[in-house]
Amino acid sequence: MEPPKDKEEALAGLLNGTVITLLGGALPTLFVWMIVKNWQQIMADVLHFSGLLSAPAALIGSFYMLRYGLRMLRLNWMSLRTL
Repeated sequence: MEPPKDKEEALAGLLNGTVITLLGGALPTLFVWMIVKNWQQIMADVLHFSGLLSAPAALIGSFYMLRYGLRMLRLNWMSLRTL
């Protein structure tokens, strides 16, 4: 990731970083909601519930999205302050 060259790029980077961070935070919430909503079905047949098997990969992906979004916010905010 390279720093932005002007204020318009820095502001666009702030917007993009905000959206990526929010999406990364919403993904674990979606899985928690799915587990709460389908609790009876999960307890009845744990091995055949495909959403539960993909949850660890989605949580790791959301961690990377949060990390990337926060790095993007920090880089663009610092660049905006110096421009």
